[in-house]
Amino acid sequence: MPAHEAGTAEPVAVGEGVWRVTGGIFSSNAYICAAGDGSGFIIDPGLDPAKIDRAAQALGLTPRQVFCTHGHFDHIGGAAHFQKAYDAEVFVHPADMKTMKSGNFLLMVLKIAQRIELPKVTPVDVTAAPFMVGGRPLTYHPVPGHTPGSCFIEYGEALFTGDSLYARGVGLSDLPGEDHDGLRRSLLALWDKIPAERMIHPGHGPSARFDAIRADNRALLDFLFATPDTADAD
Repeated sequence: MPAHEAGTAEPVAVGEGVWRVTGGIFSSNAYICAAGDGSGFIIDPGLDPAKIDRAAQALGLTPRQVFCTHGHFDHIGGAAHFQKAYDAEVFVHPADMKTMKSGNFLLMVLKIAQRIELPKVTPVDVTAAPFMVGGRPLTYHPVPGHTPGSCFIEYGEALFTGDSLYARGVGLSDLPGEDHDGLRRSLLALWDKIPAERMIHPGHGPSARFDAIRADNRALLDFLFATPDTADAD
């Protein structure tokens, strides 16, 4: 959960029907997605839910669901706000329930005064059929490593990757539950399955097409394709 960019004041269009709102102490990205008929959903509402809510209102969208890529506080911290304000259902992979529940403890350890309210969560069953949102499938792809329950979320031409895949750099933070080798295995398992033209929307930093990440993110390539001797140094 590193800080990458200063928070943006207005929602930034990053794809068709997809807007990014950046805020909170770690400058995490939340995404507002249109689902048709004035409804929408939120990906990874972080520590500034009022800002995300204002952006959704400005876009004329009512958030009906919250989908979280993982359970860290800077990605789920605002979920309870949308649950209370809009009766939005909140989805998280079950392997990240412990991560989510440890959020306020981590905030204390990191000497951050802010605290979060935990939402009531619907655990994601990745073996079931994809969610249908606005007539299109929304699919969770497990990528354990950054956290045990980290996932990519695929919707249309967008792939929301949380802290597991960045356009720039690698999301290694040594927080409890993080498994560097597990993250490497997860990314390599999907590396050749992600279309080159797929837009990657990470939890921090800018969005980018996957072919650009594959060509230009040298830190990520070194992490994934290091020699065994180098990998042992993680």
